[in-house]
This record gives sequence, C-alpha cells and structure tokens, in this order.
Amino acid sequence: MAKRGGNCSFVQKVRNMENIGVAVGIVIDNIDKEWETRISMADDGTGGGIRIPSMLITKQDGEVLMNWIKNASHEDYSNIIVMAEFLT
Repeated sequence: MAKRGGNCSFVQKVRNMENIGVAVGIVIDNIDKEWETRISMADDGTGGGIRIPSMLITKQDGEVLMNWIKNASHEDYSNIIVMAEFLT
C-alpha cells in the first residue's frame, strides 16, 4: 500500500510496488473529497508495462484498512493467506 501524493504519479507508485515484488498495488487517496467531483486516478502514459493489478481507494477506506493491519492477529493474517490461495 502507498499513500497518494508527493512527486510520484499513481503509475510510478504501482511500478515501484511491482519492482519490489508485491502482488497487488493499493494506493490510498490523500484527500477527503467526494470522488464524483474530481478525477481520482489516471495513467501518465507509462503504465502499459505494469503487470500487477492495482487500485485507488478512498482516504477513509485506507484508514480502516491500515488500522485493521496494525491490530490484526496472527490468525487474521493466516485467514488472508487462505483467502488469497482460494481465489487463485
């Protein structure tokens, strides 16, 4: 997971995640604004070679996910692995 913003485009963030070996890229928005009123993400023209799935989630959903990860038990993590293996 990565936070949106800084001097790095969405595509570059995902490419950086792919380069370090992650299987899925999740970018957390950095603005508390309704998505219907703005563009939420775009390819900067260099995304053609990316091979991992990726998505942008809201800041609020990102905070929920990060809090879950910080407080998850070993059993919770094991369940995620089982779900991931089941879905592949």
